[in-house]
Amino acid sequence: MKKLLTLLFGLIPINIIKIFLLRTLGHAISYNSYIGFGILATKNIELKKHSKIKHFNFIKVESLILEESGFIGSFNILNGPLTIFLEKHAGISKQNKIRRSKAPISYGKAELHLGENAIIVSNHFLDLTKSVSLGNNSILAGIGSQLWTHGYYHADFGKERIRIDGEIHIGNNVYIGSGCIFNPGVNVANAIHIGAGSVISKNLELSGMYVGQGLRYIENDLGIIQSKLKKVEGFNLVEQVYTK
Repeated sequence: MKKLLTLLFGLIPINIIKIFLLRTLGHAISYNSYIGFGILATKNIELKKHSKIKHFNFIKVESLILEESGFIGSFNILNGPLTIFLEKHAGISKQNKIRRSKAPISYGKAELHLGENAIIVSNHFLDLTKSVSLGNNSILAGIGSQLWTHGYYHADFGKERIRIDGEIHIGNNVYIGSGCIFNPGVNVANAIHIGAGSVISKNLELSGMYVGQGLRYIENDLGIIQSKLKKVEGFNLVEQVYTK
């Protein structure tokens, strides 16, 4: 019922009335914040002063937290059982898709966490099967980058395959150019610049500039891959899942 009422109140065009009604549902929303016209079906909303959600977003998540001057632009799709947490002056610009599947495909909790002044610009895709974080002053720039927190590994023959999940953590003062692809389970240290079109398949630990590289051959052996990973158990999942 709370989600349904939140959705209905979120469609009210007058901001101060909208905020008043949402506050009656228990949402912690500052009267100095702004919520535009859009779909807002969320259990918990916390908006600090000067935070903004602009028009024409589809936001259906468990929890949405915007610290002071945090912002969400227009035409974003934020969908799934996850938490969105934006620290001061952090923002998600426009036309981004951030999604997470429900159980029994996903399990546990997942959060998108942007540090102070961190920005996701436009037209990016983030898979939140597991959590993703961007540190202070970091930017997912340009367009068309993809952050994947799950992937698959197939046996050489037959239908056997496993899913590999892993959180993505990006440090402070990191710049990510257009069209980059992040594989599950990678960590990026502080003060790193990643050139456009790069594929990030392993941890980046030294500060500096990284650019894309050519393909390299890796021998395919499912048994060896499984032995290096931890199997996820106890969630009644629809497939075999491993974590890095």
